[in-house]
Amino acid sequence: MVVADAVDFGPGASELTSLESVEDEALLANTRIRYESGHIYTRSGRLLLAVNPYRALNELYSPARLQQYKDSLQPQAELPPHVYAVAASAYTGMLQNSHSQSVIISGESGAGKTETAKILLQYLAEVSSGSSNSDLHHRVIQTNPIMESFGCAKTVWNNNSSRFGKFLTLQFNSTGRMQGAYMKTYLLEKSRITSQLPGEQNYHVFYTVAAGLSAEKRAEWNIPPVEKLHYLNCTSSSVVWEQFPCDFKELSAAMSGIPPLLETQETCWRVLMAILHLGNATFKSASEEADAELADSSVVASAAKLLGCQPEQLEKAICSQNIKAGLDWIAKPNTTAYALNVRNALSKALYSRLFLFIVEAINSSLIFGGESRYFIGAVDIFGFECFPKNSLEQLCINFANEKLQRMFTEAVFESVIAEYKKEGIDVTDIKYEDNTQVVDLIENKESGVLPLLSEECFFPNGSDASYLSKLKQAHRKSDKFSEERMEPHAFTIEHYPGKVTYDSRGFLEKNKDPLSQDLTVLMQFSDDPFVADLFKEKAQPQIGGHGGARRFKSAKFVGVIDSFRTSLNELVKTLKETKTHFIRCVKPNMVKKPYTFIDDVMTRQLHSSGVVGAIKATRQGFPDHLKFEELLNRFRLVVPKGGNKSGVSGVKDLLLAANVDTSRYRCGKTKVFLGVGVLDALEKLRMDFIASKAVAMQVLARGYLSRKRVKQMLDERRRAEELKRLAEAKKREEEEAKKGDGSAAAAAVATTAAAVAADGSEVAPSETYNKKLEEYQQQVAEGNVTDQDMLNVAVVSDIGWKTATGEPTQEDVWAQYDFKCAVSDVLEYAEYLGMDIKEDAHLLWIADEALQADDPEGWEQHESPNGDVYYVHEVTKQRSWQHPLDYQYQQLYLEKKAEQASGVATPAAKGAATPSS
Repeated sequence: MVVADAVDFGPGASELTSLESVEDEALLANTRIRYESGHIYTRSGRLLLAVNPYRALNELYSPARLQQYKDSLQPQAELPPHVYAVAASAYTGMLQNSHSQSVIISGESGAGKTETAKILLQYLAEVSSGSSNSDLHHRVIQTNPIMESFGCAKTVWNNNSSRFGKFLTLQFNSTGRMQGAYMKTYLLEKSRITSQLPGEQNYHVFYTVAAGLSAEKRAEWNIPPVEKLHYLNCTSSSVVWEQFPCDFKELSAAMSGIPPLLETQETCWRVLMAILHLGNATFKSASEEADAELADSSVVASAAKLLGCQPEQLEKAICSQNIKAGLDWIAKPNTTAYALNVRNALSKALYSRLFLFIVEAINSSLIFGGESRYFIGAVDIFGFECFPKNSLEQLCINFANEKLQRMFTEAVFESVIAEYKKEGIDVTDIKYEDNTQVVDLIENKESGVLPLLSEECFFPNGSDASYLSKLKQAHRKSDKFSEERMEPHAFTIEHYPGKVTYDSRGFLEKNKDPLSQDLTVLMQFSDDPFVADLFKEKAQPQIGGHGGARRFKSAKFVGVIDSFRTSLNELVKTLKETKTHFIRCVKPNMVKKPYTFIDDVMTRQLHSSGVVGAIKATRQGFPDHLKFEELLNRFRLVVPKGGNKSGVSGVKDLLLAANVDTSRYRCGKTKVFLGVGVLDALEKLRMDFIASKAVAMQVLARGYLSRKRVKQMLDERRRAEELKRLAEAKKREEEEAKKGDGSAAAAAVATTAAAVAADGSEVAPSETYNKKLEEYQQQVAEGNVTDQDMLNVAVVSDIGWKTATGEPTQEDVWAQYDFKCAVSDVLEYAEYLGMDIKEDAHLLWIADEALQADDPEGWEQHESPNGDVYYVHEVTKQRSWQHPLDYQYQQLYLEKKAEQASGVATPAAKGAATPSS
């Protein structure tokens, strides 16, 4: 257990709800002082605020720091706010509550979401790896450089901006061991492949591969220098190689760890270089309406060679299209503008399909084929964006953020308030901001911005202009939608972070995402099987199952935004079925500089992300809700003098005993609502209690092992002495028998004792017993004792004499039980549990039952270097010198002992009670 006092929580308040004031000035001052000292994380209830430092803070993520959070029983309460603490809370919550978890990481572009997701994954992979020899957790982490290379790019706000959404799902079994992983991706930004805004770049992988290929491959594939590749030089942005997530060697190594990618790695490079060759394809005429004619056919020929198709066919598919005239087919030349669109469409199709192949290959390598018990999902989705020019991509990205913000509002505010009302708790003072109006503006079935776009794509004469006209008509009265009179092609939506103006030109074309069928067929019949598979149509299911005809594909138009909305709704549905944790990433400035904290930038993000509203609502409300029975069952034993009442009176007594002020909780009809920090404090009490008991049990175990070793040594000595005595006794018996006054009973007793000693299945008689044995033998010889008295001596000797005179008392209750284990073992274990053999004879069945119990699942026996046995939990790696069941059976003994003291009848037969294992 980590001692909280020894940990640096940083300056200011690490829990924002503890601030005396939550006005902007107080929040900014607290966030600034923590940011400047390197404490970039601050907690607000169930939300973690993460400020992008724009610099390396290696100590914050060192192996020692990770181990610190891994070892803590309550990292959220004992340690400073950290992504590790959120990950630990999700992992522990999954195991303790048997419920899947999710972590939603959100924020504006450049706020650090991708890095935060990597840190989260690092912790979960480490804590769930256990002792398994599987390299699964290493392979999961190794996907990061692959996905960042293929899915991230430099933008105005971020050098490593995710240009796609990702939901990574980690699969676990019931014991918390990671079984597999898979990811779903959303809305790859394809327009970036062929064009970028000023100061931005293409996807990292293009630069990495183009510069990293060997000289031989570059010559074989005719690859010009990076600065000569048009798709990589659309803007004046200079290439800073140190800013890429990995170099070519590291990317190749990462892909080699994924079997499907190891086999196809070079083919992936060929497709990427083919795309760059296509980008260098230019046309002779500068007029957009002139017939398209390539300026240099060799460029397309190089692309065709890499794609496994004929150069003439590829050139023809770019520059012309087949049109049916009557019964004949004719080749109609494309205009230069149209040919450029065809070239770009092929480039985008090649890259997007390659990206999907990469994702599917990773999934096939990591996913668990069976049924997993639980999962922890991490949402790393594009941040809110507002560029000088915003198009359909930004609208979809911002809509996704609106949906997640809506979910955050529901989770933190609405559902809580509904629960308050249901339980009769006053909610009149709780206020919060809601973005329902904006979500409805975008997705409403009748007049939403996106549904109207899909509808417009159906109309033969549909255009961007007619679409914008319908938008203006439908939302002219909305205070969240406005026209831009100075920009006739634009419209503005007031999102939760602020207003964004969108240029509607190109909306319909992007939603349709067209690709020439000629090019599709050309790729499908490529001589390269890999390229052909990229464009292969998915097989439709058969009608009526096996052997039936294939179902036809629906002719209904499904645009890019329709697919995106479907995927997004599925994501939100999945998240709502889990326990959600929230991480809000913010950036301290807009220029990506370290040690620069701009108040206006931070204030806007704190408000727009809902952090301020969450803090105020949390301070007013009670974030943790437990049923009465749940609270009592979990904490009654660990709170001294907590009482034995049930229901609301029991809860109040328990919280009073735990020194929880009445202002920090409310009791409803069936639940208790706890204020900020109360549940953490109770959990800390519980963990401290468990830790103290664990120490006590370790002391018992070590004492037991020491006594056992000493006892073994004494037993060997006693056995030798007993054999000597028995030999002497037998000799005397033989002499007495010769005199004719021997006793058959005494001889029988001696023979029985010798058999016992030789068998070794029971403990050798004690010195007291040997003394009594000699006395009884003498009495037997003199005819003063019966055989039955002698048998009683044999039974009593196992546990010692109960009276000073050595007489057996009453009916020897311990002899009435039909023990399944050896009597000596039962008595030894009873002493180990703390029983008084003389007083607790009627409870010996507990020891006998404990010795028969199976080992609990998940625990393994290990042997230390010096030969001692200890126990290790195969998943959690928890170690114990004592048997995992010892504590339970000791508690059972103490409960029965207490019942006896209070006058409650205690069963005197085995099987009356069984502790859970």
